[in-house]
Amino acid sequence: MSASATQPSVGIVGGGLLGLTVAYRLACAGTAVTVYERDRGLGGLAASSDLDGTPVDRYYHVTLPTDDRIIGLAGELGLGEDHFRFRRIGSGFYHEGRLASMSTPRELLTFPGLAVRDRLRLAAFGVRCAAMRSGDHLEDVPLEAWLRDVSGDRLWEQVWRPLLDSKFDGRYDDLPATYMWARMRRTGGTRDRRGQEVYGWLSGGYQSIVDRLAAAITARGGRILTSTPVRAIPSQGGRPIGVLTEEGLQEHDTIVTTQLRPALDGILSDELRDAVGPDRNRYLGVVCLVARVKRSISPYYALNITDRRIPLTSIVETTHVVDPEQVGGTLLYVPRYVDPSSPELDRSSSEIRREYLQHVRTIFPQFSEADVLASQVARARVAEPVHPIGAEPRVPELFPAPGLAVASSARIYPELVNGQAIVGVADAVAAGVLDRVSARTLVEQAA
Repeated sequence: MSASATQPSVGIVGGGLLGLTVAYRLACAGTAVTVYERDRGLGGLAASSDLDGTPVDRYYHVTLPTDDRIIGLAGELGLGEDHFRFRRIGSGFYHEGRLASMSTPRELLTFPGLAVRDRLRLAAFGVRCAAMRSGDHLEDVPLEAWLRDVSGDRLWEQVWRPLLDSKFDGRYDDLPATYMWARMRRTGGTRDRRGQEVYGWLSGGYQSIVDRLAAAITARGGRILTSTPVRAIPSQGGRPIGVLTEEGLQEHDTIVTTQLRPALDGILSDELRDAVGPDRNRYLGVVCLVARVKRSISPYYALNITDRRIPLTSIVETTHVVDPEQVGGTLLYVPRYVDPSSPELDRSSSEIRREYLQHVRTIFPQFSEADVLASQVARARVAEPVHPIGAEPRVPELFPAPGLAVASSARIYPELVNGQAIVGVADAVAAGVLDRVSARTLVEQAA
């Protein structure tokens, strides 16, 4: 396909929530768009998968009542408020071999194994983060030093260190304090009058938005090519000229890429890679077991694991929010975040299933493997960016070369990676592309 002389053409590499939202915004503005997706299906990490005949989220996702961007996008696509299901949720800790409910701020004062003074400091920490409107002054403050300073050494050793260990696979020494501030701000801002967090689920999961986006793009003349990996992004004079697929060169005026850098670097031309510059981030991979079980086994939506004899990140029973009737029963997600080089990513699904379910049984003795109706293991070697302290620029340049937009979840900072943040990135990318396409068109017309 060649770029039209009258209608700018944009090629978008990646058919996940980010790429499709950008394509939708551009298509609505009258821009010719083509989305290239290497997989057979759309959605990427936000996609659903088939669990014994019923579609479920491949990885667990949640929508908060404050997620105006994702709720607004869903509404644009005909998925109004009646498609969302909001519920009060409980959260807990598995600490020193015991379960502890942490569903309200008051319950922080009953955290097991801590002195009264430390419990008070834990509760005060949440209040402090909620009152802190900006985390700019924390960007160059090491997370461990900050947490030790505001919470004390005992809370660091018993709570914060094991939590960070479970999330970052033991490597948290390079994290800025903004990480914990952003996490506490996001979760703390959704509490109702009873002090409980309120979480939501979109009927059909994010796949519902993905499917509506795809339909809206094609209805506006856009093209979506699945099972079409981009082999290279060639350039001329410092500007991309299109994408190279198995069908040959597909020419575009502008290219938008949505991959994280480990995948992107392998397809950029040398001069474009030089323009993008060095990658300042590191990354996390994830292994996630999802199981449909006979009955609820956890009183919590999410269980944080500070007892590091259990090498998991958390246990999430999503059907405290997700409608069990739509997903065939109770859904249990058992994730473990790992370094991309971890051998955990290469283990067989049967080994992972057996080990992870044994850990679940350790925490919930009433659970048995006989309770499992269906299960599957999903994994991604590069799933989430980590922004180390001192890395500059903290957020990568969006337009590092003329005609090239490098957009990914690496642009999400200090927010956490979630659907709300992804849509925010997509809106900014689409606006930037439209500005540049319009300016270039005016110059060409004047010439």
